[in-house]
Amino acid sequence: MTADAPGAPGRRLRPHDVLAAGLLGGLVDFLYASGLALVLGRPLISPWQGVASGWLGAAAREMGLASAALGLVTHFAIATAMAAAYALAATRLSALTRRPLLAGTLYGLVLYGVMYGVVLPLRFPQRFPRWDGVQSVTDILAHVGVGLVIALVLSRRRD
Repeated sequence: MTADAPGAPGRRLRPHDVLAAGLLGGLVDFLYASGLALVLGRPLISPWQGVASGWLGAAAREMGLASAALGLVTHFAIATAMAAAYALAATRLSALTRRPLLAGTLYGLVLYGVMYGVVLPLRFPQRFPRWDGVQSVTDILAHVGVGLVIALVLSRRRD
């Protein structure tokens, strides 16, 4: 994939760049979600069992480390898909790699909007959408962090 308009000479975004962006972006959210669970007095595996519940339903809470592992794999796969979407867009919009701080911040806000405005309300309609004050602000900042990491990794020169 080139970082510039189709047909224009530009640097290449290789698959391992997308994988690195996804894994590092996923790591940002992993640290946030795990830390939040601990601060709230929940088990460390709780957020990852919650992700696995998308596959397994309520049974994920009863499956211990196995469902947490499934949740982690799912989490990092989703983060890598987010990085791939950004990389694909960057092949058409070179500003995404030329201005990674702005683009990454905006992408993080889009990721937050999709997660809290679409995904979570579809999965947990009784709980979302909602505004939880400080926690919602930190949720937004975590998503901005994910967007920034993805944008920064994919904007690094590899020529």
